[in-house]
Amino acid sequence: MSFDLTTRLVEVLRPTPNASHSQEQKLSSPDSACLQGTRRFVIKVILTWVSSSVLLQRKHVFYLSGFAGSGKSAIAQELCKRVQGEFRLVAQFFFVRGTKGGSEIGGLPNALAIQLAKAIPEATPLILAAVETNPDLASTGSKLALGDRLRALVYGPFETIVGRGSLIQKWTSYPYLIVIDGLDECEDKEGVREFLDCTLEFFKNKPFIPLRIFITSRGEEHIHSRLDRHGVRLEDLGDHDAREDIETFMQAAFDTYVNRDPVVQKYIETNGSWPSQSDARLLVEHVGRSFIFASAIFKFIFHGSGSEDDQLTPMDRLPLALNINSWLDALYLATLARSERIPHFHEVISTLALIKDPLPVPGIAELLGLPTYAVVRVLLNLQAIIRLPITDHIPVTFCHTSLRDFLTTEYRAGPFYARPTFHFHLFVGCFIVSLRDRRREKSLSQRSRQTAVAYSMKYEASHWREGQHIFGNQTDRSMIFNLCSQARKCPPLSESHAFYLDRLGISFIDIFKDGETIHILIQRIASLHREALAVRTSCGEGRASTLDNLGIALCMLFEGTGSIAAVEEAISLFRETRRLRPSPHPDLPISLNNLGSALYALFQRSGSIDDIIEAIEVHREALAIRSSPDVDRSLSLDSLANALHALYEHDGAISRVEEAIALYREALALHYTPSTLSNLGDALGSRGEHFRCISDHDEAISLLQSALALLDGYSLMARRWPLMNIGIAFYSRFRTSGSVEDVIQAIPYLRESLNLISSHHIYRHRALRYLIMSLQVLYEKQRSPVYLEEAIKYTRELLSQHYVVEHRHRGEWVGRLESLLQMMHFATDRVEGELKRCYNSV
Repeated sequence: MSFDLTTRLVEVLRPTPNASHSQEQKLSSPDSACLQGTRRFVIKVILTWVSSSVLLQRKHVFYLSGFAGSGKSAIAQELCKRVQGEFRLVAQFFFVRGTKGGSEIGGLPNALAIQLAKAIPEATPLILAAVETNPDLASTGSKLALGDRLRALVYGPFETIVGRGSLIQKWTSYPYLIVIDGLDECEDKEGVREFLDCTLEFFKNKPFIPLRIFITSRGEEHIHSRLDRHGVRLEDLGDHDAREDIETFMQAAFDTYVNRDPVVQKYIETNGSWPSQSDARLLVEHVGRSFIFASAIFKFIFHGSGSEDDQLTPMDRLPLALNINSWLDALYLATLARSERIPHFHEVISTLALIKDPLPVPGIAELLGLPTYAVVRVLLNLQAIIRLPITDHIPVTFCHTSLRDFLTTEYRAGPFYARPTFHFHLFVGCFIVSLRDRRREKSLSQRSRQTAVAYSMKYEASHWREGQHIFGNQTDRSMIFNLCSQARKCPPLSESHAFYLDRLGISFIDIFKDGETIHILIQRIASLHREALAVRTSCGEGRASTLDNLGIALCMLFEGTGSIAAVEEAISLFRETRRLRPSPHPDLPISLNNLGSALYALFQRSGSIDDIIEAIEVHREALAIRSSPDVDRSLSLDSLANALHALYEHDGAISRVEEAIALYREALALHYTPSTLSNLGDALGSRGEHFRCISDHDEAISLLQSALALLDGYSLMARRWPLMNIGIAFYSRFRTSGSVEDVIQAIPYLRESLNLISSHHIYRHRALRYLIMSLQVLYEKQRSPVYLEEAIKYTRELLSQHYVVEHRHRGEWVGRLESLLQMMHFATDRVEGELKRCYNSV
């Protein structure tokens, strides 16, 4: 009966093959347990932990970390061999990147459940009952949370069984054990976190459950951060000297092959022992602590590179091996250097390092837009470290996954480093392949459709996520626009293509938002969003998102050029978005904030009181929705305060500044940012000038200088607004203190900010105004015409670029220009008179 139930369970769960230590080791990695006599101390530590009663040793999880090739998998296999039967091995799972099922977390509950049923037959009907109640539990691609599946298929049945009277007496004996090897080989990082969280939570709630879990992994952050806590035994293989174990391994390996190789035997008869003691010691030193490197060196000595041209004997190869550096990196560097001058080398190597699933040669070629022979040419000389299949349907793979680590670590790989920017190149390749498939191009072979198209559909979004924020140079940008041009030639576009066009536009905004915006480029960005909007005709969230993105691009165009038409269109788009997101839509505050910010920007140009009043109303509505502790409340507080401060500058009502200051302080308490700090300093300066309060001015300058200090290391463009506000704050303090020293300090800050603000930017006028007024004051104190000339130059710019006809401040500044010109006239006359008197006296 038990056999029938177990068979039924296997049929239902379909566990991942090759997941246990008893797999066919020559066909599936990892391929060896520990050599007898090696890793004795580490294994003793683990066995002591395994065999301790949970009443005495309540650290249920043992985490063994170490670098690639340090022997973690061998230890895991050795542990399984040792405890099977004796310590009640329940289950084991060996993750192997790039293998079907072996790199996916979804198959873990199924595999563990099957093995649990075999180890403890009483669990079988419990597991079957759970699956019959909810069939989704059996699906490795289930939408159910991984933790729910683990609890239902593994932890729950185990808890039920050990809680029964027949097993109570075993609580103080050896616990049961689950072994999870190579957790870092699992490509689903979020799934790994969920597995660890679920496991630790289970043991937290059941501290006396007689179960232990042994986990091996490289010390990757997403794993280590979850396991570095109370209740987990941490052990790093790097803390254990492996020299003696390496010596034992090398001696055993040499003895085995010498006994099989008649050429080496004859050499020893003639020349004595081989290798010599000095060579053996040097070889161990070169190998260091890596068993995988020891194995690679050993294979090189006895088998060479595998090339037919390699006619060297093991005795010839030993000196070559001794010249290789003591770590795998040297082997990789030496091998890769053979092909680095071959065309497309870096594209092919970076693709192999960054792709999510291995691809055959035709798939790699299609993704890169290369002929197949070009990929083969790169790989031919790399077969010592990369497996190049003899047929086109088998994927290209690394001989060991440590090569991927090497290629994705800059300080190790040097010129062979696969830069994260290449993810975007892979996204472009995926996108173009999917477009070509959509057009049914004949040049896309059937085999490519089965590999590159399938890969593109599965991982297009993944490469987008990892590459979207890392655009390097103008070449990358040109590639994006070329991609968009290709997309437009492929009607009708799908919703996914609309998504990418939309996101490409956002990414370009990210590139230029802190720089001098080129209005033609921003118009091209806006055109991407218009393309996406043309696809998204239905009144759904996709359309609302694109409306927002197009509106943001148009606001940037307005900020850079002062185009009223652009900001008015943006306001219209934001109003539509607001209608598409009625309360209680979670993104309604975003739409309100965008609308309020656009109205605020328009007020800066138009001076219309209606615009700023509506902006304040909209921001108040958003703030009411974002009640504390909403993480985005600080944004609404800051935006509302900005609008109130702007209205104060229009009508002089000090209550608006008082409210703005309170809002800024609340925003800083929630999220301490340089921009809010700078805005608070600006508002305090306004209040200080209104009440002639030096303490407000002093606090304003202190806050603004702190904001500037926080931006050390950021782009110069990020510093332009704090620089401007510091200059304004010093001038405002001068208005209260009358100290010309404040004006002298204001001028350099205002000059530097102007050098960073584009000539057409809508907020440049503030820096211009305060610099002109500061220069005029300094002239009146020192009577140097140089200050007048600079003030006149900037006043002319202010009137021609910003305070144009019908602007509310134009009359005031035309009058100031006339005054400055009269001062220059009198100054010039005075200088000419002084020169004449000097000449006559001579």
